[in-house]
Amino acid sequence: MMRYKGFPMAVSIEPLNICNLSCPECPTGLKLIKRNKGSINPELYQKIIDQISKRTFLVNLYFQGEPLMHIKLFSLIAYAKQKGLVVSTSTNAQYITPFIAEKIVESGLDEIFISLDGITQDVYEKYRVGGDLNKVLDGIKNIVAAKQKFNSNLPIIRTQMLAFSFNEHQINSFKKESYKLGADIADVKTAQIFDVEYKKDLLPHSEDLTRYRTDNLNSIGLKGKIKNSCWKHWSSFVITWDGDVVPCCFDKDAHFKMGNVQNESLNHIWNNTQYNEFRKTILLQQNSFEMCNNCPLSRG
Repeated sequence: MMRYKGFPMAVSIEPLNICNLSCPECPTGLKLIKRNKGSINPELYQKIIDQISKRTFLVNLYFQGEPLMHIKLFSLIAYAKQKGLVVSTSTNAQYITPFIAEKIVESGLDEIFISLDGITQDVYEKYRVGGDLNKVLDGIKNIVAAKQKFNSNLPIIRTQMLAFSFNEHQINSFKKESYKLGADIADVKTAQIFDVEYKKDLLPHSEDLTRYRTDNLNSIGLKGKIKNSCWKHWSSFVITWDGDVVPCCFDKDAHFKMGNVQNESLNHIWNNTQYNEFRKTILLQQNSFEMCNNCPLSRG
């Protein structure tokens, strides 16, 4: 069945935009997010799922904030699973006790991304400010144990390290430790750095680990040129906790609101004039959007 014909294949839904950590290159940690703080109402969430379930394949339950801080997260996951959707979430893993790990597995979650930006506390806390590395490691173990208890292959456990100068020496150890703990996948990602001109010391030494380049004048910018194309705006969108629909996960503060699901259907929003004009501008003048200038997907 072509569930996503003429509609997004993937939808990201923000459970809440509140976080327990203060990561220095995250807009939430930097307190750059100006929109109201809150968590999604389960009734609004169900309304969204009911509209997308027959046409969408994947629901990502994360945007800004720490999803495990939503008190109804497991029922949110379970509802989407009941509707036949694949569901993923992302976490800093500060709350994954054995009890929470069992709730994660019982909910039917398909994939969980776990942030692991160092394998010693001194390196880990340079980015995950306020975080406890041992809680992350124990959290992974707890999910593995819960999967074994319920004889489940899910969720897929995917650890992620954001690469900086201060942790790139631990990449091999990160991968080794991740698989030793029971992770299925261990990813290393390039990091977005705000005001990168003033934070050159954060850039990894390896060119393969950064999305930035330094020119002959020692000026720093993103690699590649804006290419006036982006598949995301024809295949996915993001819904904030209060129902605003924005076109991209790089629109952290919801500057480009295409509509609100509390007032109109997602099908109408997806096909409205404002959204189509936005797509047209992407194809003609993508560099007019600041969020695109900061995104490696928009460059080739």
